[in-house]
Amino acid sequence: MNIISQLKELLGNYDHGAMDTLVESLSPIQLEEYKQEIIETYDTLYSYGMYDLDCDKVSDPVDFIFYLLDIIASIQRFFPDQTYYQERGCCYQNLADHATAYEDKVRYIQEAIHIYNIAPQTTDIQMLMVRALTDKMEITTQFTTEAFTELLYFFRPVLSDTTFVKALIHHCFRVLFLPFEQNYYWHQRLLSEFEVAMYEHAEKNQLVYLDWAETYHYILYHDSPEIELAYKAVMVAQTASLLQPLDGYYTENPELLNRLGKAFADTAQRSTDNDLKLEYYRISVDFFKKGHEQQQAAWTFPVYATNSLLGMAHIYHEQGAYEKLINTFEHGLQIFSQVYKHEEDFQLNIYWGDFLLEYTGLAYDYKSPSINRLAEEKLQIAAVLGRNYYSHPYISMARLAIKSGDKEKCVKLLLQCRDAIHSTGYDAYNLSEALSDEDFREIWDQLL
Repeated sequence: MNIISQLKELLGNYDHGAMDTLVESLSPIQLEEYKQEIIETYDTLYSYGMYDLDCDKVSDPVDFIFYLLDIIASIQRFFPDQTYYQERGCCYQNLADHATAYEDKVRYIQEAIHIYNIAPQTTDIQMLMVRALTDKMEITTQFTTEAFTELLYFFRPVLSDTTFVKALIHHCFRVLFLPFEQNYYWHQRLLSEFEVAMYEHAEKNQLVYLDWAETYHYILYHDSPEIELAYKAVMVAQTASLLQPLDGYYTENPELLNRLGKAFADTAQRSTDNDLKLEYYRISVDFFKKGHEQQQAAWTFPVYATNSLLGMAHIYHEQGAYEKLINTFEHGLQIFSQVYKHEEDFQLNIYWGDFLLEYTGLAYDYKSPSINRLAEEKLQIAAVLGRNYYSHPYISMARLAIKSGDKEKCVKLLLQCRDAIHSTGYDAYNLSEALSDEDFREIWDQLL
């Protein structure tokens, strides 16, 4: 077995000790010849380990982190030109996080800071230093002006690198969540410097606005109690302002079209201004439709577009704008019908059926025979494609039945759902969704 094959086998066994033994047995010429492959194998072993640590898959984190440091030490022993500042610093930050004794926490975080200090000052290292300095403040509870002045020294250079937009925002909000009286002041101090730098970057690269808005939406989605409601409203308004220059942004990249569409849709969903909601939902539909042009067989873009249309429809329903309501739903049906081989897609038919359910409910109070029939048709297709593993199509058909006045059919569909799911071997299934859904309250006793 050649050296490369042996390395791959040892990597597959996570056998760091045997890897060291193999590499030690190589001649200087072989070490040089296989240098890249050897380093890559150790790097992979380290990354596997760090992944397990991040996912809480190790029983003794502190001991495991020292194992990761041993992997790095092996590389540096065989190839002294390899520095690994970032990896070693991250290990010591993790040690500080997992250690229980205060003295150990301080010692480990100080070692991480020392490593970052002697490393070449790239923006990667400076961002890590910002995090480590904040870790130290949390550990020592020393939230002093001196400590934040040092943090700003490393924070400011990172502002030149737009790849850190999201990380910088998250760090500004981490400061807001710190337990000391001046947290809001220092949060705003960092955020104001961030904003000045990003607006300048956006003059040349408008997608900075997208990263910024997406990160705000991520924070808003997690609904942190440390952020006051008034501040959340300000954040929503700011996402609307940030996204405005991106209306009509040209790209043929499906992933970017999806991101743009989602950002506008999220802003519309969180805004309380109906005019803005309608406009941003409309813009999101445009981006999702362009994405569908690039990937005509995908169910995602049509579903995202019709979800935005559904948001618009609810507003028109509240406003009593009946014609606009109808036109919005018809627009959605046109989008669904354009999907390539739509009759073969489980997810698409579920969303299509639910969209029709909303259509008949909002526009006709469930009294449109043609729309009801089409909704049931799409949900039946989804039920068949789901091969009895999914209750959703049956629950939606049952909802349509009871909303349109046919309780007997509703009960029949729900019992059919239970039998279908049981046929797959899932005997514990008990119609819990229906039994906790107020729409079905009047027939609950018939399902027990």
